[in-house]
Amino acid sequence: MCGRFILSDASWAEYHDALRLIRGASGHVSYNIKPTQTVSLARIVDGRLTADQARWWFVPAWFDGEIRNWKATTFNARIETAASKPVFRRAWKSGRCILPASGYYEWTGDKSARRPWFIGLTQNAPVFFFAGLCEARADSALTCTILTREAAPELSHLHPRMPVVLTGEELLPWLSGETGDAAARDLGRGWAGRFITRPVRPFGRDDDGPELIEQDGFDL
Repeated sequence: MCGRFILSDASWAEYHDALRLIRGASGHVSYNIKPTQTVSLARIVDGRLTADQARWWFVPAWFDGEIRNWKATTFNARIETAASKPVFRRAWKSGRCILPASGYYEWTGDKSARRPWFIGLTQNAPVFFFAGLCEARADSALTCTILTREAAPELSHLHPRMPVVLTGEELLPWLSGETGDAAARDLGRGWAGRFITRPVRPFGRDDDGPELIEQDGFDL
């Protein structure tokens, strides 16, 4: 977790107009964004908020091999330990970023009958932001990870972890580094009680489209 998320059609442009937080970026619109795909993000570069794109599977700059040869599972990072992990330590200090999303998925049940669930938020804006880390390699390739924390009580029956979903007040302090290591562990708690969940139909690796997040009527 978080292993799949969505950025729905037109949401990026709508959120632009609502908050004017990031200019000149176009979101990676998909209902089935997977690790190793290119995703949209924003970060602070030379004191300015900058929109960018990155490969969603973090590879540290000190790794000399080709990106495809990095074997560690680093598309997620625990916010409780990322600051001290050698893989993420430098990005924690100078590579904080935010990734726009409209929701994400979790799966429950046995491997033979896994059931996907869509998880979103009750809010006026069509997009929210995950806290992330990114780092550029020697060849300028940018890679990123989504930070996770323990699940909110209303989501813990689906998975014990969840992505760190930043509130509006947390965005710039996170990006600027103002949010310290200890305070970072409490990020995203402001959404408690505002998550929505619904079962959706099983879908394949390459499936896409708004039908993926339509509620399924299976017996719970």
